Amino acid sequence: MINDLRVLIVDDQQADVILAQHALERDGLAVDCRAVASETALRSELQDFQPDVVLCDYSIPGFSGLHALETVHTLRPSTPILVISGAIPEDTAIACLERGATDYLLKSNLRRLGPAVRRAVTDTRQRRALEEQIEHLSHYDTLTGLPNLKCVGELVARSLERSRAARSLAAVVCLNLDRFRFVDESFGRTLADDLLREVSSALKAAARERDTMARVSGDEFLVVLPEVRDALQAGVLVQGLLAAVAAPRTVAGTEVRLTASAGIALYPDDGASFETLLGKAAEAMHEAKVTTQGGMQFHSGDVVRHAQQRRALETGLRNALRRNELALHFQPQYEVRTGRLCGVEALARWFRGGCDPIPPSVFVPLAEQTGLIAPLGNWALHEACRSIVGWMQRGGPSCTLAVNVSSPQICPQFTREIAAALESTGLPASQLELEITESVLIGNADAALACIADWKRLGVQVAVDDFGTGYSSLTYLSRLPVDRLKMDKGLIRGMTVDSRDATIVRAVISLGRELGFTVLAEGVETEEQLGMLAALGCQQAQGYLFAAPAAANEALAVMSRKWGARRAA
Repeated sequence: MINDLRVLIVDDQQADVILAQHALERDGLAVDCRAVASETALRSELQDFQPDVVLCDYSIPGFSGLHALETVHTLRPSTPILVISGAIPEDTAIACLERGATDYLLKSNLRRLGPAVRRAVTDTRQRRALEEQIEHLSHYDTLTGLPNLKCVGELVARSLERSRAARSLAAVVCLNLDRFRFVDESFGRTLADDLLREVSSALKAAARERDTMARVSGDEFLVVLPEVRDALQAGVLVQGLLAAVAAPRTVAGTEVRLTASAGIALYPDDGASFETLLGKAAEAMHEAKVTTQGGMQFHSGDVVRHAQQRRALETGLRNALRRNELALHFQPQYEVRTGRLCGVEALARWFRGGCDPIPPSVFVPLAEQTGLIAPLGNWALHEACRSIVGWMQRGGPSCTLAVNVSSPQICPQFTREIAAALESTGLPASQLELEITESVLIGNADAALACIADWKRLGVQVAVDDFGTGYSSLTYLSRLPVDRLKMDKGLIRGMTVDSRDATIVRAVISLGRELGFTVLAEGVETEEQLGMLAALGCQQAQGYLFAAPAAANEALAVMSRKWGARRAA
């Protein structure tokens, strides 16, 4: 509805002004009318009165209608203009429309005036609302309502100026949610968006009123902390933000725990411009994800060097996947009591020509952080299945094949990859074992358990790797459809010298026996360790005492004889 309409009439005939006003009121419009008859008066009223619509006579002595159109269009370009004339040729009417008139009417037919004004004002208001909406969308994130990166530069400039005036520091913080893609794939986009909105609200509640916050990408936020005394205060404020993210929250009836990694660049120590500080904060954030996931990292020279090294490694890993430069090594597993071969673990290795090999502890986390874990994991699964089937076809030993699975792989897509690998290679599902770590249960245990249940329906086995080092094991172990527990090599290394490690090893073996799980000890290196494990009733073991991981042919030769027989020889 149009109410309290401000109408400016450009006409030198008072009678015509009154007729136009009466025509609008007869049509039910509540109007506040003013009239002018000169350019000077028009300019003044456009500024002071700020009309919603201008009605302009075409023929005014000393002041043409076209001139009036140009004046209105220049001073108030979005205000609709209706040309009213006693008689107007068609070509003149067209010229008026080309100069910006919204419509034209004859004074002899003012019945059209009310509808024409309504239409012109409504169209203008709708256009303005649309323009404002577009402007808002271009500067603000639609999901969280936070400013986006395009908008935040100006806000940050003001924050830095406040810090400059106060002779204090400012901190630019890049904050990235850890493993959020796993949550997205597990819950679906709608519920993941709800979770992002909750995180955004938690961050805003934890921030100070003068802090600036933006969402710069799917799972990344920017926070600018002006007027901080020193790096210590900045660190305390960032810890508060990280704690707000880590607070437990429920999505679709499931408790979800998130963590975030933060990188911090300080003004003016790390730079004077927003662009410089943003880049350095991003570098520090990536370093935090590698070294202290769930923590924070200040920018420094080491961060720069590590960031450069990480970018070079990422490029190298992409090339290695494309050029088939990765290889699998295999390490056998044996029964402790009989020495019989019971399994083999496939381990990815990256050998760069002319360079030292890159350890899995470096390139696997890198693959997880850069989105390369899916192609890497798929390659390892298919290649390992092909290798063991080839061994069996050549008369080699038949045993369980263990393949490591990273947290981001625990999703429906990888379940389809498992089925495809089994079908394409012909490996019996019962001979494939997928190894997960306890950490996969942190964040979204129910979704992880659902995926693992899908694997079990395919007929494969599941093992928990590095067992005994996590803190969620007893909570979810009874719910896990697990076949084997693999005790962490750190426990095995320490059990002969540390009574606490020995107690944990004894407890894990007992727990596995009670729950019906096979227990395997990783990292067995000495006869003393093996003897102790045998005395405690551990069923299986692997480690350098038996064989180091080796390329396929060498590993096959080692596995062709029982370990006990080789030891006796």
